[in-house]
This record gives sequence, structure tokens and C-alpha cells, in this order.
Amino acid sequence: MNGILLATSDPASKTGASLEHELRRAIANRSLVTYFQPIVDLRAGMPLGYELLSRFHSPSLPIQQAFDSAEQCGLAWDLEYACRSTAVEAISTLSAELRNLRFFLNVSPQILSDPRFVAGFTSSLLQSHDIDQKRIVIEVTERESVRDYPQFERLIRHYVNQGFQIALDDFGSGHSSLVTLLSCTPHFLKLDREIVRGVHLDSYRQRLVRSLVDLAASIDTRLVAEGVELWEELQVLVRLGVRYAQGFLFEKPKPHPMPLEPILAQRIQTLLRREDSPRNELDETVGRMVSACRSVDAQSVRCSELDNDYRHEPSLDEVVIVQGSLPVGLVTRSQFYGRTGGPVGYSLFSRRPIDDIAKVHFLRVDEGTHVTTLARLATERLHDDLYDPVVVTDAAGRFLGTVTMKQLIVRSAELEIQNAAGANPLTGLPGNRAITRWLLELTEHGDFTVIYADLDRFKEFNDAYGFLSGDDFIRLAAHTLELGASRLGEDARLGHIGGDDFVITCRGAAPVETLQRICDDFDRNKMNMFNAADIERGAFRAFDRQGREVVVPLTTLSLAAIGGTQVGPGLHPALLSQIAASLKKKAKQQTSVSGRSLVLFERRQHASTPSDALSAE
Repeated sequence: MNGILLATSDPASKTGASLEHELRRAIANRSLVTYFQPIVDLRAGMPLGYELLSRFHSPSLPIQQAFDSAEQCGLAWDLEYACRSTAVEAISTLSAELRNLRFFLNVSPQILSDPRFVAGFTSSLLQSHDIDQKRIVIEVTERESVRDYPQFERLIRHYVNQGFQIALDDFGSGHSSLVTLLSCTPHFLKLDREIVRGVHLDSYRQRLVRSLVDLAASIDTRLVAEGVELWEELQVLVRLGVRYAQGFLFEKPKPHPMPLEPILAQRIQTLLRREDSPRNELDETVGRMVSACRSVDAQSVRCSELDNDYRHEPSLDEVVIVQGSLPVGLVTRSQFYGRTGGPVGYSLFSRRPIDDIAKVHFLRVDEGTHVTTLARLATERLHDDLYDPVVVTDAAGRFLGTVTMKQLIVRSAELEIQNAAGANPLTGLPGNRAITRWLLELTEHGDFTVIYADLDRFKEFNDAYGFLSGDDFIRLAAHTLELGASRLGEDARLGHIGGDDFVITCRGAAPVETLQRICDDFDRNKMNMFNAADIERGAFRAFDRQGREVVVPLTTLSLAAIGGTQVGPGLHPALLSQIAASLKKKAKQQTSVSGRSLVLFERRQHASTPSDALSAE
């Protein structure tokens, strides 16, 4: 985002001389005020920090024209210096708790390389304002291209060595290129708003964001989505793995840092819980792993007291600060001595409450989070936070305890190994053992739906196109079914029986429209599996069991949906399979005529004993 916001007047009415005069007067009088816009950690439901923006007290120019004019008349340094100085003073007036968040200060590449900036913007300057330089993120803006990449890289290294963090602004737009990314190796990568805008409507944008999420994770960078304004955009971003976001949906820039609205925070947590589906069938929730951890009330313990405890209790590694029953701070042993060590560290902090040096931004999850989901979140943290324990709360946010990284790594590895042993090797989906357990669980309740799915005329496709193409077709069917299952609710699960047979289970009634959409998606996607000639004729040539050449309609998907109200509770899974076989047989007869994939619902009532006399309406 731009580093300064100026109230709008009519720029067309101003001459170049009047623009310059207005800028010089505003800069000389320091008629600026700093505004704060939150950068939200969606997982924590609170601001990670704030981007600092500037406005003139009196109505003036749009941002781009202000900086353009400043550059033309030699005032670029003066303008940025005034904005930056005002921002530093604004931070220094905040409470100790707020100063422990991160603050993003915008700096252009040319200002960053200015000797006056290198000499003047230092850790000692910030410490004189009681600001920890580790809390400052230098956000490299994209108004100008980097002219000297080796010099740029040296400057970045200089500031990182001083303890500052780096963000690359507006990535994917203007001059924020991959070359700049390589030179910068930022701690934060801010995704340009033009990529974020309308992401819920554009599958290409979604694939791009998903790729950038993976890229950020692989290079130890936090991806921040800028310009989020719609709830629908946020829903898609969360599904794609974006954890940090900024935009008017959360808060507009304000003269004082604002917390996230409780209603919005609650809505985000509900969204996260829905997206936190288990990554494997045997996954379990983190609540079973919670260990007791010392907690202290806010403002109740001084640093000298905690120092004494750490020295006399070797097993004490961390302390959680609580306000009431809510965790609000974390102090680890290594962090404590990192802040209070050195020739002046102890004398500076000994009489202060430990709240002043605590991390207020730490990884916290509720007890219902799945272990493998938490393992991913924990390993995506920056290096300074990577080995911190994870704070666990109940659904109401009350502190329960912590989970260490050692516990997490060991248990998630065990679960992955157990899951791999029972998964289908072609699709990676849960196999028969898991599916049987799902069915037994579901049939204890009356309200459920089981959907059996398989490919029609798949053997002939395998013979005509080869086994490698057949494997690709199986994976295509799995992907289509997986997407369809995601639309059936957070409790829906997809398993792979074997070959071309799959099962989807869900609680409640499965909407006809959702299952028909699976069929439509499959019919559209399957065209990638056939050559142009076969697509044109709507059929392909294969050989039957007697070796005779036959013309076969293009492969379709048959779905047999069985509701719990048709079979009743306590039904043996074998009867479900028998009903499905009868239903799929009828579906295949229809697909062979229509050439389109089809879903059929079982309408008859069935007893809990298998019978040979089954039919579907």
C-alpha cells in the first residue's frame, strides 16, 4: 500500500508552483497525522500489526500526485522523512502491549539507498523512542524500480542484521518483480490488491494465489493479501491457505490502532473451523495433546521475579500471561534472556512487568484444531517463532495449556504413517478400512447420505487408451468428487474403494443440485481425456471380450445416492453396497443411452437385512 494518504481536493485547479508551495509549507509545519490500518492474522483473530499511513491535517492532494510533485521539485526525501518521523513518534505514544506488535513503514528503494536514511534510521534511534527495532517492518514500496540490485541487496542485509524485518509491497504489480524478491528475501510478501480483487470469481486468480501461498511457505515468508473488501474474497483466500490479510473488510485507516471487531473475529474463526478439515483420515484434534503450562495474571509478575524462577526451575521453559482466562502474552526462556541480557538489558527491564517483553502475537488454536493442520501452521512461522510452544484454548478462547513442537512433530509423523498405510496408492484417498468405519458411524444415526460412484465403460477406456491414461482418468474422477464433496458440508468425506469405485458420506440429505453438479463437472473435465476425433463422434473404438471391435459411448460417471431415511439406523454396510449395486446398474443403463453422467436416488424403504429383491425407482 502507499505510505501516505492525502485528503482529496481539486488537483486540476493547482499550478505546479502552488503544489510545490503547499508541499513545502505542509512539510515544514509537520502538518501530518499518522493513521493505522491493521494487518490481520486470521488464525489468531487479531492484528499481526499495523501499516502506518500519513495524512495532512488540511485537504490536499491524492497520493500519487503528491509524490510525483515531490520528486519533480526535489522534495521526495523531505516528504518521506516527515511521514516516517511522524510515524515513529506515533508508535512511541502507544502502550507497551501495542508496541509489541509489528509496524510496517513504507520506504521506496531510492530513499532506502539514500545515505541520509542509512545514517539516520537506525536501531539506536528507535530505542531512544522506546521502540524495539524487531517490531519495525521496512515495507519496500513499488513506486520506483530498483536500479542497482547488488546495492539494494547489501542495504537489505544491513537492516536485517540490525534486527529490522522486510516486506515487499504490491507483489505482482509494477516493479515488485521476482528479481526484487530474490534480492530482498523478505519476511513478508504483500500480494497486490489487483490480484486479490474478485478472487472469488476467477479460477485463474485462485490458482495463482495458491501457487504464491506455496512459494511463500517454501521461502519462509509470510504472504499478506492486500485490499480485501468482500467476505466472499476472504472465504476463498482462507481456503487457498492465506493466513494474513489487510483491507477495508477489517478496518479502514484510523488515527489510533483498532482491534478486530469481536463479531468479525468470531465469523473468521467459524470460517477457519470449517476449512480446517483433517488432512488425513486418522487425524485427531490437538486437545488430546495439551500439557499444563504455568500461567500468570497480566501485570502481576516482574521480570526480576521471572528471572529468579527460570534460574531455579530448569524445566520451566515458558509462561503464558492471561487476562481473566484469556491468553494475552507468551514469554519463553530464550526470548526472555534475549531481551533482558546484555550490559543494560537487566537493569532496563528488571522492575517492569513481564507483559512489557511478552510476545502478544503468538500461535494460538482451539482444542478442536486437527494435529496435521496445526503442524502446517506451526512450521510456517518465521524463524524467531518457529520453536515456540503453541497455546491451546477451548472454543470460548479460554486458556487450556500448550503443545510443544517436539510433541507436534512426533504425533503428526505417526498419523501420516498410519494414514499412508490405509490410503489408496493411486489417489491418496482413504481406503476400505476407513470407509467401513465411516459407514458404521453413520448408520448409528438416521440422517445421512451415502453416495457410491463409479465410471461407466472404464474397462473399455483402459483397453483403448492404455493404463497410464486410465490412471489419469481415475485421478480426474477423484479430483471432481473431492470438489463435489467439499460442497456437501464440513462433515462430508470421500473414500476410494478401489479401481474406479468411490464413496462419499455426509450427514443430512445431499442436495440433488450438488450431486448433479458433480456429474456436470465430470462431463466437462473428461473431454481432456479423449482425442478430438472421439469427442466429435461422442464415442471411441474398443474391443469386447470376444475380441470384436465395438463403438463405445464416452465414459460417464454414475452416482447412486442412498439416504438414511430409506434404510433406517443400525444397517449393515453390506446392505448399503447391495442397494448401491442395484441402483448403479439402473444408472448405467440410462447413461449408455444419454451419454451423460447421472445421479439416481434410492426411493424405496429397506429393512436392515440384505435381500436379493432390491430395485430403485
